[in-house]
Order: sequence, then C-alpha cells, then structure tokens
Amino acid sequence: MYKSLDKKAITVMRINALIGGVITLLIVLIALYFCLTNFEDNFSKIIVISVASIIGIIILLDIFLFPIIRYNRYKYLITDDKIEVKKGLFLITRTIIQIKRVQKIEISDGPIDRKFSLASVNIYTAAGVADIKFLNKNEAEKITEEINNILKKNLEKNYEN
Repeated sequence: MYKSLDKKAITVMRINALIGGVITLLIVLIALYFCLTNFEDNFSKIIVISVASIIGIIILLDIFLFPIIRYNRYKYLITDDKIEVKKGLFLITRTIIQIKRVQKIEISDGPIDRKFSLASVNIYTAAGVADIKFLNKNEAEKITEEINNILKKNLEKNYEN
C-alpha cells in the first residue's frame, strides 16, 4: 500500500517556495523598475506590468496552492523487490527502482527540514539517484533499515544458491 508524506511537508514546501519567490520577486521588481523608467511608450509599460503580474500570481500559487497538490500526489511504496515513488504537480513522475539495483542509501536533511524534523532518503543505483523527500526523521530511519534488511535477505538468498 502506498504511503504518504508527513503533513509538515506542506509547510516545508511553502517555506522553500517563499524563499525562491522572494528572490524571484526581487529580480522582477528590479527589472520592472528598470523597464518602467526607460520605456517611453505606454504599450511597453503595459506588457512589462502584465508579465510582472503573471510572475507574481505564479509565485503566490507556488506558495499557497501547489504544495497542497504536490503533497496529495506524492506517494511511495517499498516491497521486497522494488521501491516506487510517485510525485509531481502537473506531470506525475513514477520512479521504480528494483531493490537488487540499490547500491547505497543515505538520509539527508537541510536546515529547514531539521527545523521540522523531516529528512529525505536518497537511493543510489548505477543509473542515478531517486529520493523520497519530506519524511519524518523516524520514518526515514525505518525506511533505510527496511531497505537494508531486504538487501541483506536477498544477498543471503543469493549466497545460498
């Protein structure tokens, strides 16, 4: 059965979007000021203000609406033979990793994650890295331990054959 993320994930997603939004907004405001002081015709000013407004609306959506959608679509599943992660906003990405392909597992957390006791489980294979983000730290530890136990069991089974 698919599992969902910790509810605190929505708050962390919002904080991350807010940080990115503030930086983007500052750049847009500087560009807006430059354009409005240098453009003479009203049509150009209307275009610049329209583009800035659209960017502002997208920033607001990214802070308030998109984290809820991402949270509801983010699911993961761990079985004896695979790890599956489904996530996305408009396009849903479904990543499936065969347990036998796992080479390394690590738990990581950033400063915002630590504040909310969240972490990510990063799963390395020869093809790249897949991650399960916004997990409660205890859940991240359990997942890592579960994957390690499955890998040990498979290794012992292969060794016996």
